[in-house]
Amino acid sequence: MFSEETAMAELLTLAKSASARAAAAAKAGRAPAPAPIKLLKDQGERPNYLERSTIRRETGIPGAAGAKPRTSGAQPAALPGKPAAKQPPRQKPAKLYDQKAASIAKTVAARDQAATGTRKKGLSDNAKLALAFTLLACIGAALYVSIPEVTRVTKVSVLGMANTTEKEIVDALGLTPESSLANVNLRAMEASILVNPKVAAAHVRRALPDKLVVELAERKAVACVLVTEEIGTKSIALDADGVAFAYMDSIADSGRLPVLSGIRFERFAPGQRLPEYLRPLLRDIAELSSETPSPLEAFSEIKIEKISDSEAELLLFPSGKTVPIRMPARLTKASLSSALLVLDILAGRQGAENVDEIDFRTGTIVYRTKEAQAG
Repeated sequence: MFSEETAMAELLTLAKSASARAAAAAKAGRAPAPAPIKLLKDQGERPNYLERSTIRRETGIPGAAGAKPRTSGAQPAALPGKPAAKQPPRQKPAKLYDQKAASIAKTVAARDQAATGTRKKGLSDNAKLALAFTLLACIGAALYVSIPEVTRVTKVSVLGMANTTEKEIVDALGLTPESSLANVNLRAMEASILVNPKVAAAHVRRALPDKLVVELAERKAVACVLVTEEIGTKSIALDADGVAFAYMDSIADSGRLPVLSGIRFERFAPGQRLPEYLRPLLRDIAELSSETPSPLEAFSEIKIEKISDSEAELLLFPSGKTVPIRMPARLTKASLSSALLVLDILAGRQGAENVDEIDFRTGTIVYRTKEAQAG
């Protein structure tokens, strides 16, 4: 095996020979030889690692550190007497910041293109909306002109009439030759109909193409009250809400109604109401009248005796009996049945002719005699 000093000596000898050949080739016009090896130390000394690497890199020895391998695309050496061909300049690789700048520019261009497309689309949508609004405006104008003519009111149908006439209701509508389904005020028409005291509720609706339908709920008489006027005594119909809505001779036959007395009107006019404290009594009468047979049919008159501005009591006169019954101003089927039973029992007893009235106000039956009343 060769020692390391022997190998180094041979390496230096080869380097000197290569340097001499390169000098000779230069004089002859050939390609220059590799650069001579620089001796960093005497031949007797062993070079260190850094020096050995430098020698390998400068001499171009294959396998040495820094030596560049040959490539298949290397240019051939120039022929003697001819200048070497110029190598095209090598393109430097694009720097990282150049690549980023190109990417950013590409992104900005794409964004600008997208924004331009969006603006064009927005303009297109706005144009469509403007066209749609224009068409709607034209259609609306045409309808505004034509609908009043097509829907002019020429017919009126009134439903639910019993005590009113069609003429009364149509007159209350206030129609004119220009009235059409498009311009009539239904709520105002209903309010005008309700001015008639015989009507409790009214509903007006449109029926295309040219008709109005009026639905009525008229007041129903549950009792009548006698009113004395200059022309004499007249009977007035009362409904369950205590409204004296019409003269009895102006409404349809309501059958036999309880007759109330003791009520006074200063100046009677249809539509007046009874005092608030009497309205529960009218509701009781309406409920009892709905039964068949009604217990109220056994009484010919119900007299209202006022106690105060907010209270009253009743004096009931049974049909075919001479003894009245005093009761509070509320009537029930049980209280009336009890009163009639007491009258039947009393009729079979001795001294019944001396009883002036029977009092049921306290819940206990009290007989009042004529002598006690006189005393």
